Amino acid sequence: MNLDMGEIGSTPPSSVNGESMGQLGLPIWLWVANRQENTVGPIERSASDGGLTVSARGELDRTEWVISRNGQALATVTCRGADAAGTPYDGRDSTLPSPTCGFPASYNVHPGDLTVSAMAYWTVTWEGGGQTGTINVPPQPASTAIRIGETQTILN
Repeated sequence: MNLDMGEIGSTPPSSVNGESMGQLGLPIWLWVANRQENTVGPIERSASDGGLTVSARGELDRTEWVISRNGQALATVTCRGADAAGTPYDGRDSTLPSPTCGFPASYNVHPGDLTVSAMAYWTVTWEGGGQTGTINVPPQPASTAIRIGETQTILN
């Protein structure tokens, strides 16, 4: 199944290339950018051998997001169920919070270079040969860098 966290999408976008900067005090949207069945689910697979067929279904249960600086967590949010993969930013008013997953504006109070880390938690259920079960999937990590700046206004 190759279950994965996927690539992190965020507003502001990743600052890895050094060109992006978000604004202090605005909401931060978070989502899985490369939406595929193995990054947002559900994903189903079956295998057969010797007359026995086993079917498995993987579902993304939750994504835990952390904003940190120098390894120190500054804010944490967990998005669950149908909201676990987040909603990609669509260019709407940047003062509006994500409808599914992100940090509210009140959490965006730390300017500078920050790390956004995500941990995807999957559940895989299986059935076959008259048996059923659940497979414990290790959490799947990803991280990226963002930069938050402060806007200053000068009046003449």
